[in-house]
Amino acid sequence: MRGLKILILHGWGSNSERWQRVKELLGEKGIEVLVLDLPGFGIIPSPPKPWGREDYIDWIFQKVKEKNWEKFNLLGHSFGGGLAVKMATNFSEKIDRLILCAPAIIKRKSIKTYLFYWLAFLGRRIFSLPGLKTFYPQAQKLVYKLAGARDYYVADGIMKETMKKIGKEEDLEMVLERIKTPTLILWGKKDDVLPLKDAYRIKEKIKRSQLRVLPGARHSPHREAPEELSKILVSFLQS
Repeated sequence: MRGLKILILHGWGSNSERWQRVKELLGEKGIEVLVLDLPGFGIIPSPPKPWGREDYIDWIFQKVKEKNWEKFNLLGHSFGGGLAVKMATNFSEKIDRLILCAPAIIKRKSIKTYLFYWLAFLGRRIFSLPGLKTFYPQAQKLVYKLAGARDYYVADGIMKETMKKIGKEEDLEMVLERIKTPTLILWGKKDDVLPLKDAYRIKEKIKRSQLRVLPGARHSPHREAPEELSKILVSFLQS
């Protein structure tokens, strides 16, 4: 197992600390682990302007270069899973194996989505009208709660704009078939953020992929079942 390297990209609103137990367990097996705090999360301040996926990926590769890693395994969780997909399609020569842990890839049109975009793009203008301004904070909190968009509600100004910018970028489901890297898809059976059916949809698109469902986990297997997750990762990386 010596010589194996894995880069882990956390999800939106998360940070490297939440992957600490998995990092320790993989380290015990001789795997070198790099978990980055992405700009706008953890100890890293928000970027100077709204970023898109390409900006994040440029920053990530800069950090990888500082480690002198020529090739590595890549794990992306949720938002980080979207970045990992983009990296695997554009820089496949750098990636040995790909792990997608409940990646935020599938776009869907739902009432929650419409609620989110209504407030994100139009709400401030509407509630700036005379007589409505005082109701904006309460309306904002309520609509984001209904839309399941707490991450957006608590983000600062730059990160709100970053989320909107990324939301308007290409549909990553359309590039999944271009992934040729051996891929492991991980999903918590009880995920209440992204539905398990997304896992099967993604597996159909990525030809060299396998799916493992963690029975006791929700959206964050690295926190809810770190030992089980780590065993699965070790098995996949050494196969």
